[in-house]
Amino acid sequence: MIVKTIHEITNMMHAKVHGDIDDTKKIHGVVIDSRQVTKDVLYVPIIGQRVDGHTFAAKTIEDGALISLWQKDHVPYPDFPVILVEDTLKAMQDLARAYLKELHPLVIGVTGSNGKTSCKDMLYSIFSQEKKTQKTLGNRNSEIGLPLTIFDFDEDIEVAILEMGMENKGEITQLTSIAQPDISVITSIGSAHMENLGSKFGIAQAKCEILEGTKDNGLFLYNKECKEIDEVLATLDIKNKKIVSFGQGGDVFLTSNVNQEKEGIVFQCNLMNEAVHLHAFGEFQAMNALPCICIAKACHLQSESILKGLRDLEMTKMRTQLILAGQAHILDDTYKSNPESAKAAIDTLMAIPAKKHIAILADMLDLGSQEKELHYDIGVYAKEKGVDTLYCTGPLSKETASGFHGNWYETKEEIYQACKSFLQEDCVILVKGSRAMQMDTLVDDLRGKNNE
Repeated sequence: MIVKTIHEITNMMHAKVHGDIDDTKKIHGVVIDSRQVTKDVLYVPIIGQRVDGHTFAAKTIEDGALISLWQKDHVPYPDFPVILVEDTLKAMQDLARAYLKELHPLVIGVTGSNGKTSCKDMLYSIFSQEKKTQKTLGNRNSEIGLPLTIFDFDEDIEVAILEMGMENKGEITQLTSIAQPDISVITSIGSAHMENLGSKFGIAQAKCEILEGTKDNGLFLYNKECKEIDEVLATLDIKNKKIVSFGQGGDVFLTSNVNQEKEGIVFQCNLMNEAVHLHAFGEFQAMNALPCICIAKACHLQSESILKGLRDLEMTKMRTQLILAGQAHILDDTYKSNPESAKAAIDTLMAIPAKKHIAILADMLDLGSQEKELHYDIGVYAKEKGVDTLYCTGPLSKETASGFHGNWYETKEEIYQACKSFLQEDCVILVKGSRAMQMDTLVDDLRGKNNE
C-alpha cells in the first residue's frame, strides 16, 4: 500500500497543510469510509449526495488517522491538522495518478458491458505466474474505487490489472487519465446503461474512451463480434495505437468448439499449440480468455504460465460460480444482469449435464424504453433453450415469466419455498439478476446459510 510522509503526498497533490504536523510520520493507506480507519491512514472526506465526509473527519483523527484532506470551501477550518485542497475527490485522484506513475508497473485496463471482471481475473491469474501482479478487488472500478485500488498497490508491483466501469460518457476518460494504461481491452458491448447512452453505438463510444486514454504505441484489444466498436473505430484517429481484434473474424480466434467439462471448459485458439483448460463455466468465457492469451503472448510470458493461470483460475464470486447444494448444483451469476449476460447464463446452465435445469431470474435494470420487451425476450429464449422450469421475481420480470409461461413470485422467500425441493434432485439451478435485486441472498438460502 501507499506509505508516504505528509510532505511527499502534499507535493504529489500540489497542496498545503493547515496546522502543525510531525513530518517524520508516514501515512499507511487511504480510506474514504470513517468506519474503516486504521492507524496512520489518510482520510479523504468525499462529498456525496446525502453525506459529507467532512462531518466525520474529527472522529477519524481520534480513531488513529494521521491526517485528513479538507476542501477549502468548508470553513471555518478545523482545529486539527488537515491538507487543504480545492476538491477532495480530484485531489485523491491526483495522488493516485502520481503514486501509480512512481510505481511504474505495466498497466492493463479492462472494460466492457460483460466479461470485464472475468477478463481481469484471468489476466491476474496468468501474470501472477511470473510477475508481481495486483488487480482491482470487488467492484472498485469507479472514479472513487479505482484510486483506492491503486493506493493498495505495493512498491514492488510489476503488473497492475485495472477494471474500469462506467455508466455515462466521459467516465472512462476520467479513469484512463488516472491509470494511463499501456494495454487496454473492451470485452463486449451490451445493453447495460442503454437508458443513459441511448444505443449500443453510444455505449461503444463511451467504452472506446479506454482506447483514447491508452498510451501512445500501446496495445488495444477489442471484441470483433461487437460491430458497434468497429463503427466507432472508423471515427477515431488510431494511428498511434496497435489494434488487435478477437473473436470470429478477428486476429485472435477459436480453432475448435468449446467443450464443457466437470471443472470448466476446454478450447483451442490460433495462438496456442495446446488445448486450453479454463476453470470457468460458460462458452462465453472462452471469448474473455482470448485477449488475455494475446496480451500474455505480447508480453512474452511462457505458454506454460498461460495454461496454468487459466487452469488454476479463481473467479470473483457471483460470476457463473457453480456451487454444490444438497444433490443439486447452483449456478450463481447474481452480480449483475442484462440481456446479453442473461442469455449467456442460460446457455451455460443448459451446457451443464443434469436431469433438470431450473432458472431463477430477477429484473435487469437500466435498459431504457425497451425494458419490458427485453425481459419478455429472455423468457422466450429460456423456453427455446429447453429450461425445464422458470421462476421470476421483480416487477419487470413479470414479462420474463410471461415469455416463458413460467412462475412469478412477489418475494424471494416464496421462490425459495417453491424450489427448495429441487435441492434433493440431480439438477442445476441458475440464479441471476441485477445487483440491486440482491439475488445472492436467495443463493445463501438455497445453500442453507440463513437456515442454520
